[in-house]
Amino acid sequence: MVQHSAWLRLFWILLLVLPIGLLAPGNGRTGFASASVVVVSTNVTFEDRSAMFGSRLGDDGLVGRLLIVEDVEPDNLDGCRPLAKHVDSLGSWVVLVERGNCGFAEKVRNMQASGAAAVVVGDPWYDLPITMYASGDTSDVHIPSSFIARTEYNGLRDAALNTPSGDALWIKLVCNEYYELPFLDVLFITILSPMLMMGFIYVLYRLRLRQHRLRDLAPADLVNSLPIKTFYHSKYREGDPAECAICLDDFDDEDELRILPCKHQYHVKCIDRWLTTRKKFCPICKQNVCPSSESTPLLSPRLRAFV
Repeated sequence: MVQHSAWLRLFWILLLVLPIGLLAPGNGRTGFASASVVVVSTNVTFEDRSAMFGSRLGDDGLVGRLLIVEDVEPDNLDGCRPLAKHVDSLGSWVVLVERGNCGFAEKVRNMQASGAAAVVVGDPWYDLPITMYASGDTSDVHIPSSFIARTEYNGLRDAALNTPSGDALWIKLVCNEYYELPFLDVLFITILSPMLMMGFIYVLYRLRLRQHRLRDLAPADLVNSLPIKTFYHSKYREGDPAECAICLDDFDDEDELRILPCKHQYHVKCIDRWLTTRKKFCPICKQNVCPSSESTPLLSPRLRAFV
């Protein structure tokens, strides 16, 4: 019964905790977006991946002047603090920062506070595109951002550095396709699937308990095959049992008594119910009534001979 309660507690904990995960602060987006950074003057395209926080790019994308953050603040290459200098720009501008030293959402917040229209985070070490996630509440992030791997990052930096002095490198951020998990899929993965697993485990647990219980019971046909005698006071002999050890009622004339292999006698209804619903052992000496099963007597055979 203790194990049964423990399983139920674990089951209800999962039901309470998993929905909280779905309701955690954030923008509720699941999946990733395939996007591109396009140099307007040359139409050179760099593949990137949109972040899972902040606003999404519209169908028309976003056009702005590319600003490499180290050109403004050489010691703020990673964008882990807002820009201290005012950025003189005509129209919107997109800032390019490096990955590392702080979280993605912190970089975007800093550049948003500095006036950027969008943020591109470049990886200076690896050619592995990743999707930028952020823990906690990101509802204060209102600008889009994306991530580019090393080769794309270096190519975009070279394009900006090779732009004639005094000219701006205008780029366009385009969202090619957004891959989003349907709500029902998310619901199944986060709630229904664990519930089904816990239900399956619980069913197996109950079946195992039932099998153990059945092994402790005597088959009805075996119990019915045990001998029966009719009790008469006129045939009572000194030392014979005079009452049923189960119901504790005295034997009356014409009561039917079931005789077990150990020679102990009980009312037929009492002992039949005991053997088929409680235990397959004699209530007095604990001898097993099933000949093919292992006997677990309470008393040794020598002592049982005197019972």
